[in-house]
Amino acid sequence: MIQNKKYSVEGMNCGSCAVSIEMLLANQPGVKSAKVSFDNKEAMIEFEDQEFNLDSIKKLIKQMGYVLTER
Repeated sequence: MIQNKKYSVEGMNCGSCAVSIEMLLANQPGVKSAKVSFDNKEAMIEFEDQEFNLDSIKKLIKQMGYVLTER
């Protein structure tokens, strides 16, 4: 089943940060689309829940220096 969820993103300090996170998310298994807003400090992710691994994505984003948390 396809779902849409918003997540908070901490640690961004410019629009380029949002673009980098968005590109990372878009290339993850199960992710259909991703939109990251620097202004709102959030990510909107559309994903196929059977393929989506939130823990894996959180780890990748943490390696980039950011924190993704569920709302």
